[in-house]
Amino acid sequence: MIHTLIIGAGAIGISLGASLRSQGMDITFLARENTKKAIQEGGVRRTGLFGNITIPAGEAAAIQKLTELADQSIDYALVCTKTLANADVAETLAAHREKLSANGKIVILQNGWGNDTPFRSFFSEDQLYQARVITGFARTAPNVSNITVHTAPILLGSLYGKNIDCMEPLAEAIAASGIPCETTEVLSEALWAKMLYNTTLNPLGAILRVPYGKLTESESSRSIMNRLIDETFLVMEQCGYRTFWETPEAYRREFYGKLVPDTYAHRSSTLQDMEKKQKTEINTLNGCIVRLAKEHQMEVPTHRMICELIAALEDNY
Repeated sequence: MIHTLIIGAGAIGISLGASLRSQGMDITFLARENTKKAIQEGGVRRTGLFGNITIPAGEAAAIQKLTELADQSIDYALVCTKTLANADVAETLAAHREKLSANGKIVILQNGWGNDTPFRSFFSEDQLYQARVITGFARTAPNVSNITVHTAPILLGSLYGKNIDCMEPLAEAIAASGIPCETTEVLSEALWAKMLYNTTLNPLGAILRVPYGKLTESESSRSIMNRLIDETFLVMEQCGYRTFWETPEAYRREFYGKLVPDTYAHRSSTLQDMEKKQKTEINTLNGCIVRLAKEHQMEVPTHRMICELIAALEDNY
């Protein structure tokens, strides 16, 4: 039986854990104390789009430390934490690398670009894979996750040109559970498509405290989003990155015509973090664009202002 470790039992971790367990995978959640207790006592549940799945108590394990892991080896370690935890997660996995099976893979399922960097200090490129996720998840209880919106399949692949056949069992199980999922040979392009989407919508929705769709209904917020898109394309071009659209204009047609309408009601993860008075992932979203621009002596004033506004809001929790 394939054994999958879910690192981070938040909204996406709970949904994917329930999905994979429903397809016969052996699942262990690495979770905080209250979530661990909720899983042990009540199992896990996925609700919303793509149908409901209930995994009864006892059918999925939950631990707080990797030392608690039973003797089975980890075939997939899914990193579903916030990006702020990546350095600690990478070090913890490295300290317990014997828990990984001989062909065990680490799969990073997060917003942003460059999230693999801490892991590359400890693991080889053929151990590291990533996912592009444009599906909305919201945790409605410590052990319950609701899928709220969806616009494109989850994509699994390698940023380093490694063989992606090893991702097929994972993709097939997620897809069989109801969530569209497939492998891809163009993961970099897919992740930059997600960066365009996230850096345009996520923090601005948090600053204005509105769901994505509302941002398109104001001429002022549309103007801000258009400038963010333009700046991201300039940085991508300067850095040599590509995505599925050749120009900002082509992307905007897809963005306003499909991507935002499909996710109209979604409230961004940044907004959810701010409502909980938690640190956001702004440094791996718009902050990443700012850093890349600085490396190439470029100015991205709209992205910089977004970062400063989020930082100011965090300072006033």
